Amino acid sequence: MKRQINFFMLAIGIVAIASCGGNSTQNKGEDTATSGTITVSADESLKPIIEAEKAVFESIYPNAHLKIFYTNEYDAVDMVMKDSARIAIVTREMLPEEKAALDAVKITPRYSPFAYDAIALILNLENKDTVFTIDQLKQILDGTYTTWNQLNPKSTLGKLQVVFDNPKSGAVRHLTDSVLKGGKIAPHCFAVQSNPEVIAHVEQNKNAIGIIGVNWISDKDDSLMRGFLSKIKVAELVPVNMDKAEARTMKPWQAYISLKQYPLWRKVQILSREARVGLGTGFASFIASDKGQRIVLKSGLVPATAPIRIIEVNNEGL
Repeated sequence: MKRQINFFMLAIGIVAIASCGGNSTQNKGEDTATSGTITVSADESLKPIIEAEKAVFESIYPNAHLKIFYTNEYDAVDMVMKDSARIAIVTREMLPEEKAALDAVKITPRYSPFAYDAIALILNLENKDTVFTIDQLKQILDGTYTTWNQLNPKSTLGKLQVVFDNPKSGAVRHLTDSVLKGGKIAPHCFAVQSNPEVIAHVEQNKNAIGIIGVNWISDKDDSLMRGFLSKIKVAELVPVNMDKAEARTMKPWQAYISLKQYPLWRKVQILSREARVGLGTGFASFIASDKGQRIVLKSGLVPATAPIRIIEVNNEGL
C-alpha cells in the first residue's frame, strides 16, 4: 500500500511539473500524464462525478482527451483486462480470476480510491412507506416480501417492483454481497438500462423501489439532480443492528456516508493497468489532488484523500 500511495504522489508531482512546461514533456506517439488520448471505462452509476472531474481536468490540460465508455461494473473491469481501456472507475477490486488474467501478462493492477458514495433507494411520490430496515430490504430483495402490505398492513399499494440500472451493475453486486450475503435476487427485481431510466420508472410506477447510485441525486446545486429529486422520494434506512422504533433513520447524504452510518455506503476507486506514468495515472492523480477532491465534496460525495468537517446544528432553545 505504501508503494501505491507513493506512486500516485509522485505522479501528482509530475502532473504539476508538466503543467508548467507546456508541451515539452510529450513523447512522440505516446500519451503523458497531461496529454494524449486514452479510453476510460466506468460504472454508469458514477457518471455525474466522473463527468465533473473530466471537464475540469481537460480544461486545465487541453492536450488531454479522455474517451469515457459508461457501462456496467463487470464490463468496465473486463475492458481493462482486455486492454480496451487504460483505467476503470468502479466500486470494487478485481476478482481473483480477473487479476490472474493480468498476472499472466505480467501486469500488476493498481487502485486509487478517490471517493465514498452510496446506493440510494428511491420511491414514487405517492408511496407513504419511506423507512426500511436492512432486514426488510433483504426480504424484499430475496422475494420473502412480494407485496407492499406484507411490509405495512395498512398499505394500499400492490405488488412490489424493484428496478435497477443493469443486471451486472455495481449496485446489484453490492446488495447481493452485503445484504443478501451471496443469495439470489428475486424475480420481481429487474433491470432497465441506466440510472435516469430507473428514476423515470419509479416516477411513473407507485409500486416501484428504485436502486440508484446516490451520485445521481447528491448535488443539490445541479439543476438536473434537483429535477430528479422533485419527481421521487428518497427512502430512509435504519442503521444495522438498530431497532426501527428506536433508531435514527438516515438518507444517503454526505455526513452519514462520511461517518459510515448509512448502511449502503461504498468506496469509489480507479483501477489502472498502466505500467508507466501515462494519461490514466495523470487523471487518477488529478482526482486525488486538492482540486479533484473539492469537486468530489461539491458533488455531495465524500472525498477519500481529503478530510471533511461535519457540523451538527443543535436547535434546542431556538
